[in-house]
Amino acid sequence: MLLNECDVKSYERWIRAESKAEDIIELLEDVGEVPNALRSQIMEQTDLVTLNRWLKLAAKTQSIEAFERMVDLMND
Repeated sequence: MLLNECDVKSYERWIRAESKAEDIIELLEDVGEVPNALRSQIMEQTDLVTLNRWLKLAAKTQSIEAFERMVDLMND
């Protein structure tokens, strides 16, 4: 079965999103245990702009709680 160009682009975006989500979780694990609910929220996010923002936040955060507060503020 051949994939059309649209399918390939969609798959590539999904791979990039999944990779960014995994990077966010890895950074957060450096500061604490990532709760399952937060882990799911991150892994379910597919918007690359949002994931890029979260990645920058994760790189700077001092705690899981601080990251969660910032994410909540961004979603308001």
